[in-house]
Amino acid sequence: VKLLLFQSLHFYCNLSGSFYWQHYKLFSKLTMKIRSTLLFALPIFSSYTNGFVVQNTPSQTRIAATSLNASSSSKLSKGDAVLLIGPGFLQLNIAKAAKAAGLNPIIVAPQQKIDGFVQYVNDEDLIKDAIIGIPDPGEPYYGEIGGVVYCAEDAVLPDSIIGTVLDWKDRDVYTPEGIKRAIACAPISGKVNNEKSMGWMPIFNNDKKEKEVWDKFTKTFKNHPVMKEGNQGTLIRFGSLLGGSIDGSEELKPLGLDERIYKMSLENYRDLKERSFDRYRIGAQVLVGDAVNPKPPNQDRMEKEAIKVGEQLEAFRAVGGYPEVDRSNRHTVAQAVVQALLRSADEVPKEFTVLSKCESKLPTIDDWNNMFANPGPATWPDPFEFDAKNYGFEVEASSK
Repeated sequence: VKLLLFQSLHFYCNLSGSFYWQHYKLFSKLTMKIRSTLLFALPIFSSYTNGFVVQNTPSQTRIAATSLNASSSSKLSKGDAVLLIGPGFLQLNIAKAAKAAGLNPIIVAPQQKIDGFVQYVNDEDLIKDAIIGIPDPGEPYYGEIGGVVYCAEDAVLPDSIIGTVLDWKDRDVYTPEGIKRAIACAPISGKVNNEKSMGWMPIFNNDKKEKEVWDKFTKTFKNHPVMKEGNQGTLIRFGSLLGGSIDGSEELKPLGLDERIYKMSLENYRDLKERSFDRYRIGAQVLVGDAVNPKPPNQDRMEKEAIKVGEQLEAFRAVGGYPEVDRSNRHTVAQAVVQALLRSADEVPKEFTVLSKCESKLPTIDDWNNMFANPGPATWPDPFEFDAKNYGFEVEASSK
């Protein structure tokens, strides 16, 4: 009983508003106190959570769940519900992408965060169906949940949450076939560039502790039967996350969050960087495992030799599939998660990394089919083959 309460306590505390936006240092100190004595933790438990609450008003505009036969039980189909455990902007992007694909996403987050998400998600149905925990009998989508996605951007989910959700005692909450797909999203472990997250501040920096949390989380997921024994689990890695709003092609309008997310950081020019990712970097690279796409040692030198004009060099680095080393657009990652949900686990790499590349259109279903079947980093382009005239630049003839 103490073990179950302890696991639930971790889960509830991490789904409370006080733990997400505060930096991990505060969370780490509190976690150590929780571990030191269960009696000390009980007042915190009662103060910060209300348990799993009942949703009183089901959405009337969502797709009805479809019955699936055994042959299709390892992937989701239109109408299946999927728990998205966050919180964070990536969670919201995945929710919008999943809804567009015909799934029924259920945002799982603290009530305080759900209330705050209203200004970013701009979708009444997603907010109406959002909950703070796993549905109980009588709640919307009870018995229809076919997928679980852990999709927090920051190190706020303890490793115990893996078993708490996937081994939930009331198995009837899931489809008759059980959990068809389970996906965990986690950052790559070997970033090359020191890109900071939206809310990163030097005064609260605790990168080492965050790495420990992510390492334990991913290790626990990899060792769970859905990954180790079954055919349901996939681990999706992402690079430094940027973008996720609507300042790009028209296809982003129903998928993007409100533009105010561009201004969530105090970093100079962060707004422009976030927007540029939505305008020019929504293409995808799928790499096997926990990986990056390192720039060739001579790439910078070749680019400077081949392209003398600064504006043209900037254009070269923003077109033609120019790859990102270790950064990912939230839209791109969200699309990868949804496409993985719609495929059985053996149709995608067991663990793969999604990075962006410079394209202004999202990958098509055929593109995803090809990337999953033939994963690998994008090729670094040859700057000597770049023709600036194709991008509206006037090129002066060289004098001899």
